[in-house]
Order: sequence, then C-alpha cells, then structure tokens
Amino acid sequence: MRHLIRDILRCGMPQLGLDRRTFVMGALSTAAAARAAQPESQRKVRYGIVGAGNRSRGVHLPILRGYMPEVEITAICDITPENLQHAIEFCPGAKGYSDYRRMLAEQQNLDAVLVVVPNFLYAEIAVAALAAGKHVYVEKPMALSLADADRMMQAAKQKDRALQVGQQFRYSEAHARMRELIDQGAIGDVSYVFASLFRGDWNPRSWKYTDPATGKSTNWRMLTNTAGSSLLEDGIHELDVIHWVVNSDPVRIQAQGGNKVLRDRETIDNAGLLVEFANGARLVFGYTVFTPRLPSARVLRVMGLKAEITVEGTRTQAEVVIRPFEGAETRIPVASERPVLTATSWDWRGSPDPHTYRAHRAFLRSVQSGAPVFADGKVGRDAIHISLAAERSLRTGQTFRWEDEAEL
Repeated sequence: MRHLIRDILRCGMPQLGLDRRTFVMGALSTAAAARAAQPESQRKVRYGIVGAGNRSRGVHLPILRGYMPEVEITAICDITPENLQHAIEFCPGAKGYSDYRRMLAEQQNLDAVLVVVPNFLYAEIAVAALAAGKHVYVEKPMALSLADADRMMQAAKQKDRALQVGQQFRYSEAHARMRELIDQGAIGDVSYVFASLFRGDWNPRSWKYTDPATGKSTNWRMLTNTAGSSLLEDGIHELDVIHWVVNSDPVRIQAQGGNKVLRDRETIDNAGLLVEFANGARLVFGYTVFTPRLPSARVLRVMGLKAEITVEGTRTQAEVVIRPFEGAETRIPVASERPVLTATSWDWRGSPDPHTYRAHRAFLRSVQSGAPVFADGKVGRDAIHISLAAERSLRTGQTFRWEDEAEL
C-alpha cells in the first residue's frame, strides 16, 4: 500500500482532480481498511491479560511472549502496581490497567482475554469478557460454584465465543496416550484407581487478601471465600484427569480431611477421597499440602481386570507403563512437542510447561478457526463438581451423589 501511494503521487494528483491533503487522507483510510480486511491467518491475535501474579508471569506470559509469534499482548491488568509494572516490562507495547472493566471498555479490538486471578474472581471477569465478545481462557478452577460455572458457559454460548478452562493436564500427551490405551482395552475394564497428590504449602508470595471479617491480610489460598477449597485450588488437576481416563461420571463421593498440621487457615491441609463411578470403578485419592519434596508425590495407577497402567518420567520425557497381572511389563515412550523460542529480542532461560503450552496452542486454534475447545466449560464444571462435593462431604460427614447439585 505504501508503494502504491508513492507511485500515484509521482504521477501527479491533478490528473485525479484531488488536492494533496484530500488524496493522502483518502489513501491512509484505504490502507487502514486494507489492514482491517487482512485475513485472520495473517494478523496477530490480540490478547488482554487479567492478572499478572506468579502464575501469569512465571508460566503464561513466557509462553505467549516467547513461543507464540501469532499472539500480540495488547493489554495487561492487575490491581497490584508492582505485578503490573513487571508484566509491562516483560511485554513491551502492552498498555497497563488496574481495572479490567476499563481495559475491556478501551480495548475493544481484543480478540481474547486470559484470566489468571484468585479463584473467587474468575466467574465475574470471565462473564464480563465473554459479554464483551472476547474469547476467554480462564485458569482453573473456573468458578467456586456450579451456578457460576453455568453463567460462564451461558455467556460463551450467547456470544458464540470459545471458553477454555486451564485444566492443562488434559493436554498431556502421556495422559492422552493412557486414555487411548484404556479405550483400546489394554488393561481390561477399569476397576480401581489409586492416586495421590502429596505437596508442600502454597507459595508464600501469593497475593494477600484483606478479609473484611477480620481485617487481616492473608494469603488468598488460605481462605475459603477466596480459594473455595484446597481441592479446588490444586487437587482438581488430578481429579479431572482421573475423571477423563476412567471415562465415566462419578455416582457417589465421600471424603474425610481437615487441618492436621497447618492450623492457621480455613482451607484444609489433608484429605482422603472415595469415589464410585457409574461404570463400577472405584477411586482412592490421597492429598496433603504439608509434605514438600516427597518422591513419587503425584501418583496415578489405573487398574483393569488384566493389568494396571500408569505414567512415569517427567512432563517432557514420559513413558506409559502397562503392567499385566501375569507377564512382563510394556513401556511406551511418549514424545513431547518441544516448543521453539521465537522472540529474538528476549532472553529467557526457562523452559515452558509443555501442558500449558499445548493448552495455549489449542486455544489459539479455537480463536482463529473456531475449532471445538477440548478443556471446555463442561470439563471445567465437572472438575469443580468433584472437588466441591468432596469438600462438602469432609465438612459435613455426608456422602454426596453426583446429582446433588443444588448444594454445590
């Protein structure tokens, strides 16, 4: 377009019956229209980020900034000035905001919004972004109640926009291969699952929420009104993957737990779950947040009628292992996609989380082409359904049925 304007100027404007200013303004308008009409596949997808805390700056922004050249981070919002400043320095050219509503009002050309905030804020922000016509990638848990999850899904449906939930284990090649082998009958009918997450306490640098009830400034993950529950905050990944690979809805959920060690908080530090699935499979799941650096802290063993299947190794170099009840085990290496650093002006020596990277790739495909979302609102809703039912059970001593939604 620039060359076209130059060539016409050289030919002389009097022949066109235009003065210079009229011609140039018209040419610039034509150029702008041409850029606006540029095919979606040839222009960058404009992102707004709500939340610039540890998870955002440590995982999401490095992936978007360094490994996804198709993405332009246009705006970033955070209520903590220090977090916002660090994120803006990390993403040159992005405009900073302290209020997501102002960001949505001013940045009307955004294509997508990534929401990475404390749990109690997800539904409010996601619904607002969807109502503004933006595709939304919201971290887990998508909401603190099933009603709020339904509101989010309805908002996405009304605007025909993608809603993806950050259940990134769904994008693990190893777990996908495990699910495929189970479906092929490699272990026989699933009968029993033994799983655990034994981890350390929450990041001490997490945002401090001033509780109106006490006036205390507290790590938001330690309060039920901001985190929901510990099982919503972290055990939800494991419970979601189990639900996926078992390929059957829970029927009954029972849990016990509480605060054995970390008593200075509302959210629990341990839990034990018993889950019965509609296909007859049973799950035993153990959970703690006072056990840092334990070996084999995250375990998933799925047992069928003739073998068990599990995943061993790391996120970047894993094997699916099948151990028959009779005979030798089979180890199946799972190749992991290696992201390629594309930001030439950026020196980052970390390595992106492969599951989150693949989740972002999938979300971008949905935004660009309308491809169905894999970890969609239904996946996110089911994940919080299990966690909420377990939390309710351990608080009340009752067993919850899957259809007991009114209390969740």
